[in-house]
Amino acid sequence: MSHRIKKKTSLFAPAGNLLKRLSNTDARVRRRLFKIGLALAALFFLYSFMSGTYGITRIIRLEMERSELIAANQRQLVELIDAVRVRKMLQSDPNYIEYIARTRYHMAYPNEVIFRFRGQ
Repeated sequence: MSHRIKKKTSLFAPAGNLLKRLSNTDARVRRRLFKIGLALAALFFLYSFMSGTYGITRIIRLEMERSELIAANQRQLVELIDAVRVRKMLQSDPNYIEYIARTRYHMAYPNEVIFRFRGQ
């Protein structure tokens, strides 16, 4: 009477059998599996380039944010230079002080008549 012998199975046995079966099959199936493997690898690399910390979309977003910050910095620098110029004029130029008093605060000398037209 013959005894049945159980084969030991492991997690890696199907992969070994698959490789053995692939080596015995025709070249067309192997090429097709190779192309599928390459396509999956390409999709993985494309996904990793497009997402994540070092992805292209994040780099583009950070570059746009950087250019916006540079433009905001330049605007604030222009405002600062203008404010320094106005401060110097307010400290030293009496004509500018009079201009500000007349236009912004609507002040006038005593007994001075100011004519205003409609629309102004």
